[in-house]
Amino acid sequence: MGMDAAAAAPPKRHPLYFVNAPVDFAIIGGISVLFYLVLAGIIKVGSEDLSNQLHNRQRWAWELAAVLVWVVNWPHFSATNYRLYHSPQNIAQYPFTSFAIPVILLAATAASFAFPDAVAPFFVKLFLIWSPYHFSGQSVGISLIYARRAGFAVGRAERLALSGFIFGTYILMTARSEAGLGDHSYYDVRVPVLGIPTWFPDVVEKGMYACGVALALLVARWCVVNRRVLPPIVLLPAVTQFIWFIPGASILTFNEFVPMFHSLQYLLIAWSMQLKEKMDENGIAPSSAFVIGESGRWFVINVAGGAVLFYVLPQLAAWGGMPIQFATPVILSAVQIHHFFVDGVIWKLKNPKVSSPLLVNIGDLLTPSPQPARAPA
Repeated sequence: MGMDAAAAAPPKRHPLYFVNAPVDFAIIGGISVLFYLVLAGIIKVGSEDLSNQLHNRQRWAWELAAVLVWVVNWPHFSATNYRLYHSPQNIAQYPFTSFAIPVILLAATAASFAFPDAVAPFFVKLFLIWSPYHFSGQSVGISLIYARRAGFAVGRAERLALSGFIFGTYILMTARSEAGLGDHSYYDVRVPVLGIPTWFPDVVEKGMYACGVALALLVARWCVVNRRVLPPIVLLPAVTQFIWFIPGASILTFNEFVPMFHSLQYLLIAWSMQLKEKMDENGIAPSSAFVIGESGRWFVINVAGGAVLFYVLPQLAAWGGMPIQFATPVILSAVQIHHFFVDGVIWKLKNPKVSSPLLVNIGDLLTPSPQPARAPA
């Protein structure tokens, strides 16, 4: 999700939440934070033996994650493609992303199949390095959306501190996993390690926390000047990503579900955007029938689209003679890199056609706004 946003909050007061406080908090980070606290043993659940079973990667985690990818992870990728390709206007606005990028990625996929040892490891590595960077961009973007809704003016200093802290979690996690030499397996593809110096993570960690302290001080100043507390949801994406990438990285079971948590965030915003745009483009009056019907249609399309991208395409490659454990990471890399490119252009918040729908509340789509009373003649 792109990070472009106006530096200052608009004068108009916008609703703070897409749905309401409980739903937004749960999806934007509450569920994942609670899950981490349980797995880390900070919140006790049942017996000690049960806590240990939850902490370690178990069969239940694999099985549950395997189900959730069909209804959460994969549809979030399809939602990006749907947003770009269902609209001729979007395609015309972004021709390079719409046409050239798929051709380039198709060529990279073919080269990976033709040269499994020379090309595939680096193609997959590109995806693995880019993916958490993409998570970071989304976290910053969501924070900026809620900041705008809350009236929190994001100037240069606030933006640098926020981005420094969030991207610092990405750099630190990457530096720790890519230090030294060697390689590791991703499915049946051997992926090289970057060989980052072992001292580098310590430097990054200090910089990350420095940005976090700076952000906290800037928020405190804003609270004093405005005489109100900044709504916590503005900073929830930053806290959530910190937990995902730093303390949560050591819990195998937790790592299994981080992509799902990221996808949930995306789907909440993409769903709100889809409803608002469809209503505006077709002049549809707010109603529960529209929200339920359009939500169901959109969800079914994206579940089917995700299944095609992540299940059907690898199966077709395997049917064509590629081992499935090799075809899957290559296809997965191509699909996700395309997702990263598309997300980089369709969520530009400086575009009014994007920023306006992102400030809607679901209540506005369920019932018409009350009309102001007319003055007596």
